[in-house]
Amino acid sequence: MAHIFILYRLKAGVSREDFESWLKTRNFASLRSIKRLDKFAVFRVEKRVMTQEQASADYIDLYDIPDISGFIAEDLRGDISLKDMEEFAGFADKPEYLLATPVTNHRLIS
Repeated sequence: MAHIFILYRLKAGVSREDFESWLKTRNFASLRSIKRLDKFAVFRVEKRVMTQEQASADYIDLYDIPDISGFIAEDLRGDISLKDMEEFAGFADKPEYLLATPVTNHRLIS
């Protein structure tokens, strides 16, 4: 399973309300139709922990993808993905796309 994290700030002039409305009304429906996307979640960053400094991102997306090669070769090139990425670009300022592999995966509380 591959994991993609997307870290980003909203562009100047974009409100959280407008962005989150787009997530719920347009983006989620588009993502649900992507064949090789197993799970996804969007997290709103509330604040940094243990410091008063501003967080480096407003939102973090997490995508779980069982077939990353097929996802990149086919799903990202599809009309739905291209349209969704174009709309996302209107909200997100310099998103950072990170492909990550788990090093550990332990449940600490049962």
